[in-house]
Amino acid sequence: RDWSVTGVQTCALPISITHDLALARRMGGDLAVVLKGRVIEQGPAEQVLGKPQHDYTKRLIAADPASWPAGQSRPPAGEPVLRAKGLAVSRGGRRLFQGLDLDLHRGEILGVWGPSGCGKSSLGDVLLGLVAPESGTVTRQSGVKPIRFQKLYQDPPSAFPRQLRLGQALDDLVGLHGLNAGRIPALMQRLRLNPILLSRRPTEVSGGELQRLALLRVLLLDPVYLFADEPTSRLDLITQAEVTALLVEAARETGMALLVVSHDADLLHKTADRVISLGDAPPPCGVPLPLVS
Repeated sequence: RDWSVTGVQTCALPISITHDLALARRMGGDLAVVLKGRVIEQGPAEQVLGKPQHDYTKRLIAADPASWPAGQSRPPAGEPVLRAKGLAVSRGGRRLFQGLDLDLHRGEILGVWGPSGCGKSSLGDVLLGLVAPESGTVTRQSGVKPIRFQKLYQDPPSAFPRQLRLGQALDDLVGLHGLNAGRIPALMQRLRLNPILLSRRPTEVSGGELQRLALLRVLLLDPVYLFADEPTSRLDLITQAEVTALLVEAARETGMALLVVSHDADLLHKTADRVISLGDAPPPCGVPLPLVS
């Protein structure tokens, strides 16, 4: 619409900021790619995404899960770390899902897809014992300390004390649980984190750095099961690809069972050994997923 400001006629133009390339394609119009606060490439969306000129734009497109190579799924082996039977969960008087059975084994990666509000996060919390199911049972591997069943939160800043330096937060964790602090430098290197970050507070590092620090903190606890609740939803595509690769690598190398919740069916099918879908909505893009109702 038009309006007047100090006698000058102006026009309001809608601006959308997104990490989602599929959304940018569907919206069309003019697309600007921003790096470090500067527009590095701009033009019609079809042109920018179809024939990118800047190296960073090319890296963004390559980092889109739709462009990832297919992963190699592994059959489950050994006794399950977690076993759920007949799970039913309701929220606000509405049944989210029922009759859900699943086993999750060491080193296995399970993806959970579904529309918002269908119970994806609730399922992960029930498996962790943070929320009680309406019916059904969850059995966790016997002889394993509860602290080794962990959660990687969607919002990294909420997982760290805001006023505490990150290094102090890790030191406190080490002291509380008697962990080996000598593992921290090697994990920092593996996760491509600069040691200087430990002198900063959560608000003084990037979202990607903070999510990798959250992953470091989880790995210090040597989890047998990790529930990653939309762990890359706030990250740019390049950082998302990096964090996802690190999660998969950790699961394969340590034998950690990994449950990943995501709205991105491509991401799940390129990384998970199997994927389940919650809710009544059909899978996106024609991707065949087993539905659980």
